[in-house]
Amino acid sequence: MTERPKGMSLKEFFSLVWWDWHINRGITFDRLRSMLLLLEIRWEQFIYRNCYRPRNPLTLIWYLTRFLGSIFQWVIATSIIPGDAEIGRGLRLPHPQNIIVTRLAKIGDFCTLYQNVSIALNGFNPTKAPRLGDRVMLGTGSIVIGDITIGSDVIVSAGAVVLRSVPDHARVISPRPTVITDYPSRDPAEPGSKRHIEDPYSLWR
Repeated sequence: MTERPKGMSLKEFFSLVWWDWHINRGITFDRLRSMLLLLEIRWEQFIYRNCYRPRNPLTLIWYLTRFLGSIFQWVIATSIIPGDAEIGRGLRLPHPQNIIVTRLAKIGDFCTLYQNVSIALNGFNPTKAPRLGDRVMLGTGSIVIGDITIGSDVIVSAGAVVLRSVPDHARVISPRPTVITDYPSRDPAEPGSKRHIEDPYSLWR
């Protein structure tokens, strides 16, 4: 059973919200979505840390908050970032859609998560979540899985799948794609033609 978390004061709550605003401020639609998403996440963290008490009726407040929060997060950004994940100051979400963070994951201060990032449990060991240090950047579509630790000052490139721990000051680069040259399309459709509309891939046949 999950242990009782350390409480969160209003001062800590507003400090986290201020840092989120300071790091993500701007007038773009994505910045607005990031701020709304992060505000909801911080509220969930506040409720979780102050209301989650095993075998205590107060826990029902947390479950209700998580239920409503999951709906809000899905509607605004198709993301799942629960309040029982431990997230430090200044989380940056440049494009906040399709981000999945498992419960009880740990994310340090001033990290950046791009779109389509997953921080997930390993189904064969579902009790241990990934742990990220400070100043970690996860590129678009990167996946971090299992009982591993990503050190501080680390960049994980787009599309990389990380299955083992990474030391501080590291750069994780996904495999270089294979480029097949001199392989032209043999029977491409005319762009905008009926064939193209019915079969979008016909441009490369």
